[in-house]
Amino acid sequence: MAHGDVSPLISFAAMQPFVSVKHLFLTYPNGYQALRDVSFDVHAGEFLVVIGLSGSGKSTLMRTINRLLEPTEGSIVVNGTDVTHVDGEALRRHRARIGMIFQHFNLIKRHSVLRNVLYGALGSTPTWSSLAGRFTQDQQSMAMDNLNVVGIADKARQRADALSGGQQQRVAIARALMQRPDLLLADEPVASLDPATSHSVMSYLERINRDYGTTVICNLHFLSLVRQYATRVIALRNGEKVFEGLPADITDEWFRTIYGDDAAEVEIR
Repeated sequence: MAHGDVSPLISFAAMQPFVSVKHLFLTYPNGYQALRDVSFDVHAGEFLVVIGLSGSGKSTLMRTINRLLEPTEGSIVVNGTDVTHVDGEALRRHRARIGMIFQHFNLIKRHSVLRNVLYGALGSTPTWSSLAGRFTQDQQSMAMDNLNVVGIADKARQRADALSGGQQQRVAIARALMQRPDLLLADEPVASLDPATSHSVMSYLERINRDYGTTVICNLHFLSLVRQYATRVIALRNGEKVFEGLPADITDEWFRTIYGDDAAEVEIR
C-alpha cells in the first residue's frame, strides 16, 4: 500500500514532533530572502516530502535543518534539542545523527563502492584512522550490510564511476546509512535519474523508512512520486510554505497555486 493511502494525522497527532521548524527565515548576504516564516513539524517515522518549483527554497530548507546554512530567524528543534545556532562539538553531534543524500551523489568516483560507503563512518572514526583510510572489520561488515539493503553488494569492489546513475545514488544511500541516522534528508535524490530508476531509488528510501523507522524528509518535483511515497507533504513557493497536507489533498487548484497557472503535471510511471 502506498504511503499516501494512509492518513498520518491519527497516529501522529498526539506525539511530540521529532523535528519542529518554527518561523524560519534565511536571508543571504546579498539580501535575497530564501525562506520566509516557514513553520512545520515532522513526527518520528514520517516520510515528509517537500515540493515546489526550482528556487522555491527546498534545498535551502534541507541545508538549514542540517545546519549547513545558518538561519537568520526562527528555530529548529530536533529530537528535543534546539539546534538553531549550535556550533563546535554540538554541531558535530547534530550532523552525526542525520544522513544526507544529494542530487548529484557526491561520490569519490575513482574509489571503490565499498570505500565510498565506508566514508559515511568518518564522523565516528578516530582522526588518525580516518586520515589513514583505516576502517574496522565491524565497519566493513556494516558497509556490506548497507550495500545489501540497497541491492548492490555485488558491486562493492568496483569503482564508483563504473556504476549507472541509479546505482551510484544507491551507494550514496548506503553511505548515509553508515551513520545509523535518526533522520534522513534527501535533496532531490532522483532529479538526475530516468523514470524507472527513480522508482527504484525511491523504493529503497521507502524501505528504510518503513523497516528501520527512520524519519525521512525528501525534496521532490514529481507529484506521481509524491502520491506513492509520501505520508505528508508541504509545498514552498518563493520561500514561503503555501500548502501542508496529505498527497491526496493536492487538487488541480492546489497544483496551480504551488506551481503556477501555466504548469502541467508530468507523471513518472
